[in-house]
Amino acid sequence: MDAKATATTTPKEPALDELLRAWGLTRVPFTPGEKSGGELFATANQHQALPLLDTTAALRGVMVLTGSPGSGKSTLAKSWMAGLEPKAYLPLLITQSSLTATGVLEILLAKLGERPSFKRSANLLILEKHLADIDPLTLVLVLDDAQNYPGPALEELRLLLGLTGRARSAFALVLLGDEYLLGSLRLSVQRALFTRISAAHQLTPLPREDIAAYLNWHVSRAGLERDIFAPAALDLIAEAGEGNPRTLGLLARAAWIAAARDGASCIEPAHIHTALAQVPAANAKIAHP
Repeated sequence: MDAKATATTTPKEPALDELLRAWGLTRVPFTPGEKSGGELFATANQHQALPLLDTTAALRGVMVLTGSPGSGKSTLAKSWMAGLEPKAYLPLLITQSSLTATGVLEILLAKLGERPSFKRSANLLILEKHLADIDPLTLVLVLDDAQNYPGPALEELRLLLGLTGRARSAFALVLLGDEYLLGSLRLSVQRALFTRISAAHQLTPLPREDIAAYLNWHVSRAGLERDIFAPAALDLIAEAGEGNPRTLGLLARAAWIAAARDGASCIEPAHIHTALAQVPAANAKIAHP
């Protein structure tokens, strides 16, 4: 059989929009929505972090929020920032964790709508004036992947906290990072910043009893109000995901695609095994049937 004949007889995989229509979904489940805003599936552990974040902003303190990659630090922080009172707070998120000390100051000014100068002294004056102009509005600066910031950049941030010369800090600072961030800040080179930390919290994996509700929450956000996991499939994904929200989402999405392409209306264990073969972060210790 020639290539042309083969091409005409090979069945074509349905496109995602066809799969969505077949399942009655408005979008691909387990995928972050572009307009999700402050939506958050908050566990008890995450709820414990929220008052600490609120107090940090109110008192212009320094907070460290840690957790393993995919544990939901950025999601929690963005949801919290979206809910801050705009008449009291100005939240800013910086995600470029490879910044130098000079770069930290420059990107902070740029995010505030200011034109950075070539001189640090001039940039300090610009920032000080901007903070005075927006007072009593509190700047809330959130740094993602803070464990990757070089020492001089973190030291620059510490110095900026005292920019206004007042008793309270010039702004509130929240550092998001992996489990090792707090330990690295404890070292002598960052000891001055470490002593300014007013709160620290570590996000833990999703408890087993919350995983079904977490997955169903994602499904409902995609427009479907029913359980889509067979009990055995739910047990498999819970074991493989080890409570990590990102891993659970990647596995669930791959499993849903496998089920939809099979023409199934429910995700079965075989679909989870298909997903396990595709998602490297999943627990590979589960044996394939």
